[in-house]
Amino acid sequence: MPTLRPWNGWLSAATGLTLGSVLVLAIPSTTFFVPHEQGGADASTGERWACPMMDFIGQKPGSCPVCGMDMERVTAGDLTREQQRRMGTRTAAVTAGPATMVVRAYGAAEYDERFSQVIIARIGGRIVKRHDATFGCCQEVLVGDPIIDLYSPEAFQAQGELAAAIRSGNADLAAAIEERFVRWNLRHVAEAIRAGKQPTDTVTIFSPAAGQAYLDDQTMVNQTLMVGSELQPDMPLIKLVDPHRLTLVFHVPEPRVHFLRAGQRVHLSSDDQGELPEIDAVIGRVSNELNPEIRSREVRVHLSDGRKRIMPGALLNARIQAVLGTDLTPADPVDPKTWGSFPQVPKTAILSTGVRHIAWRVKARKDDGSVQFEPVTVALGPRLEDEAGNDRYVIRAGLHAGDEVATQALFLIDSQAQLAGSASLLFPDGSIR
Repeated sequence: MPTLRPWNGWLSAATGLTLGSVLVLAIPSTTFFVPHEQGGADASTGERWACPMMDFIGQKPGSCPVCGMDMERVTAGDLTREQQRRMGTRTAAVTAGPATMVVRAYGAAEYDERFSQVIIARIGGRIVKRHDATFGCCQEVLVGDPIIDLYSPEAFQAQGELAAAIRSGNADLAAAIEERFVRWNLRHVAEAIRAGKQPTDTVTIFSPAAGQAYLDDQTMVNQTLMVGSELQPDMPLIKLVDPHRLTLVFHVPEPRVHFLRAGQRVHLSSDDQGELPEIDAVIGRVSNELNPEIRSREVRVHLSDGRKRIMPGALLNARIQAVLGTDLTPADPVDPKTWGSFPQVPKTAILSTGVRHIAWRVKARKDDGSVQFEPVTVALGPRLEDEAGNDRYVIRAGLHAGDEVATQALFLIDSQAQLAGSASLLFPDGSIR
């Protein structure tokens, strides 16, 4: 078999390449590419033809080349009465009014630390007896109730010095020594010496305040106040709280806490008791710092006489009515003059990518019941929630009061626009297929 010479192979390749180039150039470009003005949708109608099975989308009527079914016209935003029924389309009017909302939070009740007191031993010694106030939580303590009995050589020596000063008639010295007993919260011991009683090496420390004993750590308290243990001067003995003063502590997410301020009234409820309208609750403090781990700020609500229905440690639901001023900052909920008025739509009327937000507005309603929608780019304000849990958006730009927008089947309407190649959520200038 004859062998082709190398130069013959190169000649064949060059000839084939030349003929192929000529053939491609001779074929009209529309055979391979659809011109921009003909591709996608008609710029004026947003129209395409699609297979009912969505196997193929074309630019003219006919049969689907994939399944053979007749293709149907797809026009962006133009829905017949039957299409609206099948898609479940719903619309709502854009309203205008005050931006009221309900901020919801959950937290636990605890004693109000503003009214707590600590009973301190001003003198050192050894504990020889514990009284009821030091055993267990929630013991009621009255002014003058005994706390502990303390063996104290220092107190015994001071009693002897006071008795000697009284016998010698040195009033200034006796008064100076008596001041030491007052500083130790042992005035009753000095009064006993003045009454003629003999000095004793064991003194009783009484409570100078009333309240409810609150032991943060029972184990630690038992070890510190154990009978026979040494007590150092200025060591805390027990903590007293006001049993009728409670505080509700909860954390509000960062986007919601901006609606709150001190003095706002709070409506409380609990799972076991339901609504608690008789409890007077107001916001006492909103933290100035944000917790970066949970992206929230601490809010403290002060409860007046909350113990009628609430126990410390109880979980409570809080609802705070809030309203925005004209500058979108918290206004006074009880003073309508400070309220602003804004266009608002249901949350379901907005499609969002997180960066771009659109609503599908009704452009026209036809006599045959069909509706034509158009996409509108909007600028959103805060998201609001009412008592029923319905969410709304404040509209800062793009829509006006009285506009009618779709609130259901938005994704289907937007998908139809993408099929037709017109403007949609993901394709603001229309898509080309």
